[in-house]
Amino acid sequence: MKRLVTTAMVIGVLAIAGCSGGGSASPAATRNPGGVPTSPVSPPAVTASPTVSSLNNASLPLDRYTTTADEYAELNYASKLMTAECMKRFGITYNPGKRLKLLDYRDRTNDLGLIDEAHAARFGYHMDPARYSKHDTNSNPGLTTAQSYILFGERLGKSDREGVPEDGCMGEGYRKVGWSTEDDVWLQELGNDAKSRAFADKRAVALMADWSTCMRKSGYRYDNVDDVNNDQRWWKDEDAPAGRAEKNTALADVRCKKKLNYLGTMTSILVAYQQQIVEANLERLESVRAATQQALKNAAAVLGGR
Repeated sequence: MKRLVTTAMVIGVLAIAGCSGGGSASPAATRNPGGVPTSPVSPPAVTASPTVSSLNNASLPLDRYTTTADEYAELNYASKLMTAECMKRFGITYNPGKRLKLLDYRDRTNDLGLIDEAHAARFGYHMDPARYSKHDTNSNPGLTTAQSYILFGERLGKSDREGVPEDGCMGEGYRKVGWSTEDDVWLQELGNDAKSRAFADKRAVALMADWSTCMRKSGYRYDNVDDVNNDQRWWKDEDAPAGRAEKNTALADVRCKKKLNYLGTMTSILVAYQQQIVEANLERLESVRAATQQALKNAAAVLGGR
């Protein structure tokens, strides 16, 4: 079984791994040196800490620019259909597979730490196996090395083959739809940056201290929510289901968070940092949004109701 997302979030890899191939950079995809997003450093003001039942129901500033799971699946599938058309020009049958089944993609329920009490009681800090995202990664297991070169456009020790598009047929497929997966990764970088800053904020640090005190009163000694999520006792065998000790700890964790309005406070801090980052990157974000909206129209035309 897999573990829940921790607060030390990493960049999602769907765009570059699970979906087989990357897209072209958008015209506005100019980054700062080293690829680091433009991010202010001064702590933003937080005026309220509302009660939030689920982060999925909260409106975050970066949501305006981020594709939904369904939109992502449509863009990916249309791009793969265009890839198949390109491969056909080279006499190669390429199976685009089916639409991705992104059951957990964009699900933010436990994105700021375990929140769901029912989940804690059943799975502890492990993911519900029924919610794993399904990736169509084996639809073309028989491609030869030469065919893979045409698909991806590069192979160690081989010069460009005449007629193969830049980045191969996969690159052509993404370009025809007009979808830049690099933009999607950049948006994830911005979201991760906001999240990291939110947890480093002094208001979050104070909240974490209160949570740690609550946990101690329940008999558990942890300094922060990452420590409890990543307790090595739960992960000696990552494929094993959660045991009673893990579930009891998870329940105490969730109940302490509810007592402290942890999710409401952390959401308000996160919103403030996301808004600050949006304002610092507004021009490129609006350019990315416009490009994505056009790509969705292109994808709809490619799919033609399929």
